[in-house]
Amino acid sequence: MPKTFVVPAKGVGRPDYSSGVEYSVEPIIRSYQSAYSNWDTVTVPAGADLTTDIAIPGGFVALVYDFFATAPVFSLLSMLVQAISEGVTYNVVYKSGYGSVVSHLPKGFPFFQVLRFVLHNYADEDIDVDIGAVGVYTDEEHYYLVPHPSS
Repeated sequence: MPKTFVVPAKGVGRPDYSSGVEYSVEPIIRSYQSAYSNWDTVTVPAGADLTTDIAIPGGFVALVYDFFATAPVFSLLSMLVQAISEGVTYNVVYKSGYGSVVSHLPKGFPFFQVLRFVLHNYADEDIDVDIGAVGVYTDEEHYYLVPHPSS
């Protein structure tokens, strides 16, 4: 939601009747963008890693701002979020926490092919964990503002 603040008048001359200025930052959805969200529940084995890949539809870019992993128990979890594009893996977020892990990026990270969650369960029993990613998505043409070279 845009924030509004008042700009004090200064100087001489004709009055400026547009003293209210709106201020907004990402991730407000604009034209050619849609809300992106992916939610899933996975079972992470005791003392082990679990990798979950989420495919991004071809020709689209997901700009993701928020990631989370949460469990119904107070147990230590770690969450690694990676982006995989053209065979290259990029580490985006790595955090740990008890019961839940939440990460907010002030500027969305672009995912082109695969969004990967790697969770580690430090407990002695299997845990059901809710994972999710939230942001906006658009097609590559509007992301680059020109046709992408691979198109």
